[in-house]
Amino acid sequence: MFLYTIAFLAGDVYLQFFSHLPNALYVYTILFVSVLLSIVFTRYRYYLNIMTAFVLGFSYSYWYASSTLAWSLPAYLEGKPLLISGYIASIPVTDDWQTNFIVDLETRQYDSELVKQKAKIHLAWRGEVPPLMVGDKWQWVVRLKRMHSTQNPAGYDYEAWALQHGIRAKGYVISSNQNQLIASHTAHHLINQWRQKLNEKLQHYLPDSPTSPWLTALILGERHQIAPADWEVLRATGTNHLMAIAGLHIGILAGFVHFLFSFLWRRSERLMLWCPTSIAASVAALVAAIFYSLLAGFSLPTQRAAIMLSVFVILLVCRRQINAWHAWSMALLVILLLNPLSVLSESFWLSFGTIALIIYGMGGRLAPRGWWWKWGRTQWIIGVGLIPFSLLFFQEMSLILFIANTVAIPWLGFFILPFCFLSTLFLFLIPNFASILLGIADKSLGGLWMFLTFLSHLPHATWHHAIPNVWIFVSAFIGILLLLLPSGVRGRLLGVLWLLPLLLVKAPVPASGGVWLTMLDVGQGLSLVVETQSHVLVYDAGASNPRGLDMGESVVLPYLRFIGAERIDKLVLSHGDNDHMGGAKSLLNHFPVLGIETSTPDKIKPFYANYCLSGETWEWDHVRFRFLYPEKKAPYLGNDSSCVLQIDNGEQSILLTGDIEKLAEKNLLETDSERLRATILTAPHHGSRTSGLLAFIRAVEPRYVLYSTGYRNRYHFPHPSIIKRYNEADSIGLNTAKTGAIQFKIEKYNPVLLPDLFRVTHHRYWMD
Repeated sequence: MFLYTIAFLAGDVYLQFFSHLPNALYVYTILFVSVLLSIVFTRYRYYLNIMTAFVLGFSYSYWYASSTLAWSLPAYLEGKPLLISGYIASIPVTDDWQTNFIVDLETRQYDSELVKQKAKIHLAWRGEVPPLMVGDKWQWVVRLKRMHSTQNPAGYDYEAWALQHGIRAKGYVISSNQNQLIASHTAHHLINQWRQKLNEKLQHYLPDSPTSPWLTALILGERHQIAPADWEVLRATGTNHLMAIAGLHIGILAGFVHFLFSFLWRRSERLMLWCPTSIAASVAALVAAIFYSLLAGFSLPTQRAAIMLSVFVILLVCRRQINAWHAWSMALLVILLLNPLSVLSESFWLSFGTIALIIYGMGGRLAPRGWWWKWGRTQWIIGVGLIPFSLLFFQEMSLILFIANTVAIPWLGFFILPFCFLSTLFLFLIPNFASILLGIADKSLGGLWMFLTFLSHLPHATWHHAIPNVWIFVSAFIGILLLLLPSGVRGRLLGVLWLLPLLLVKAPVPASGGVWLTMLDVGQGLSLVVETQSHVLVYDAGASNPRGLDMGESVVLPYLRFIGAERIDKLVLSHGDNDHMGGAKSLLNHFPVLGIETSTPDKIKPFYANYCLSGETWEWDHVRFRFLYPEKKAPYLGNDSSCVLQIDNGEQSILLTGDIEKLAEKNLLETDSERLRATILTAPHHGSRTSGLLAFIRAVEPRYVLYSTGYRNRYHFPHPSIIKRYNEADSIGLNTAKTGAIQFKIEKYNPVLLPDLFRVTHHRYWMD
């Protein structure tokens, strides 16, 4: 069964690399032929069955993905006011800005056209929002758009996440007297209804402390109230898995219930004669595990843990034994059948990968030296085994995770989780007692948090490293598997050799005189990374907003780690607008920056910055950099004071213009008209009508003009008249909203200049 499940998984994963879904006739014809070959050629049935399992995994995933993608919001309805009705499907999450929730769409109406439509959409409701209960049927006036997110190397793919969860559009509720509750239904989304009521009760009795939001995360899996700074502590200590309900929590709780139930069951001879203690306690542990999984909304990691535990308990009741790999395979297969698109989630790989590593690393050993040896060995296996995955997904790993987890996991298991679980049981029966239990859990968590915070502040607690390509990952993974073999196995130490590429192979860099320019897709904002042979310059850092979305942290920082940058030699912040400067503090707090240049030094305090002034020049690796604007002692004019930077390697040149408008363009024409010619131009002010003087365009004469805009942004950038003006100048326009990140690799003596468009070269079938 193990090999068949792996083949099924491989077929599922293979589909996810397709840029477009293949023709259904081809898929099902290949499946039919595979099954037929397995039936006819009995001599090779074993190998043909594995091939059939692969094709079956591919076909099943294809069917599931096709069904999910069957409906997309028609393009002509994007941004139009629609009257929709549907059921609230998720617990509404409210912050200072808005309330977010998922809706199971029932109908949509535009003008007089009423259409029944089954789909999931994500809505945001701003301002004062009436009470929203899961399962209620509402009618709203909304504006929707298709699922579209930023696309960058090492960036998070929100479109893939939406596909996995079946969400096909997103938008916001428009203020209208037509927004009204239609009916309350107790039959819809029962689990989330119950979780919402429990959450409301829980919030009333939670202690008022900095760590209380973590109790909500440990009981219900709701983590939206947790501050970004807290996540940094967890990432630095390698303990972020502790606050996401998964197999560890299910196992701890099941063990606690098993111990407690066994103790009580043995007190009665009649009960012991009726049913053996081991079976009764195992069934009770399973019931508790399923109950806890429901509390967490039956997320993917809890599904895996509950399924594996169910298999073991059923076999125990039936007096049967099963290989651990078979139980793992069974859980994997069930998850893939429930949702084959789970493979798009990092959680899927970390969850099943962790259990697989434990089974692999703990097997093949005789007479282990007590439970402390097992515990230490398990932590060693997880810590070492997940290194390639951590570096692949996050470009970082904690160097103190062994110490942190050795203390944190028992602490969580003995002093926090049992009290959380018991408080849930008593919350509706004896609320005051539940409040006491929550207080004990919170005090225990506070002590643990002090310990983790101390560890996170240790120097060199985290190792940041990029995996340049998939073969480095494969090599590192093979090395880890060899090192985790039992001692005495020949060839075990060869794992060190397989790990060497991970340590020695670095990401490629430009040759001397070359310059690589990457315009990152940061939505409505701007951020560019300029690389020379041994230097890195970042021009602007994207936006940040009160809702916690920080492009510096979520896009720019992962990209810098992805390219293996060790520092930012110069950070240029063109001016003070949030969409250019908002993400800068995340970079400054998490990455070494040697110098800052900006037209608004006061806005970057307490960090020290120099003014970017016309005439300032420097050279890196035979590439010349020069500020053309603003002039010394010129007053600050907002957009028209943006730092204008020219980059020239003697063959090609780049002009970075920030948000300058016509006034600054006119000044540049008067002072530096002969220097303005450039191969690549970032469109001033994102292509706004307030920029784009015809004389300026003729002076620059760019081969490529780059627009950095958000998908269907409210400013309608770039303006059609500006696009037309650049097109008439024979410039090729590229827009990050359509292309994702844009990269040019300019080499010293290579006149060929072709852009790498991330959304094109890494296009997947779920992207628009």
